[in-house]
Amino acid sequence: MNDVLLPSFVGQLLEHGRDPGEVPEIPARAATGWLAPLAVRVLSVLGPHVQERPFLAHGYAHLPLPSGDDRATYLRIATHYAMTPWSLPTTAVVLTITGTTSLKMYQDPADQTADRPQYLRECGPEQVFAIHPGTLGAMQSSPAGLHVLAFRRCAAGRGSPITSHARAATVRRARRKLEDLVHMSSTGGQQ
Repeated sequence: MNDVLLPSFVGQLLEHGRDPGEVPEIPARAATGWLAPLAVRVLSVLGPHVQERPFLAHGYAHLPLPSGDDRATYLRIATHYAMTPWSLPTTAVVLTITGTTSLKMYQDPADQTADRPQYLRECGPEQVFAIHPGTLGAMQSSPAGLHVLAFRRCAAGRGSPITSHARAATVRRARRKLEDLVHMSSTGGQQ
């Protein structure tokens, strides 16, 4: 299912190691033009029929998307907008659909505590980044933030469960954002 849902390059990013020399070569044509098709595919599978429960973690509601392989895939929608540290047990890829995401990467825990990032980056729509286990980092999303998050394998220790009422409201909010994006793409509008 993920091979149909996600752009083809996501699998390459999830499989590469931590060595910067191992970053996969992804052709520009594969890494562009995926936003509107992904939005359409996510809209087609976003619903209450997924077995896995949604949860809150790291400032995002995580809505599970169907997965037929060894990956876990979620639609993430921002729930608060403060810079939030993360800890991942496995490699993950974040595909930005709407809004912006600010990233901070730290060299060691003391730098993270003192907020002295070694690396800063801001990602907007149709931008992608990978996070490796052991990365010291923090992320902040804009109020319009909507992403697809793919894990190399299912991650243990998810977050707090979401009530059915909150889940329904989150799905409606995500659907509106995705539908707006698909509409703008089909009419040639700007994002």
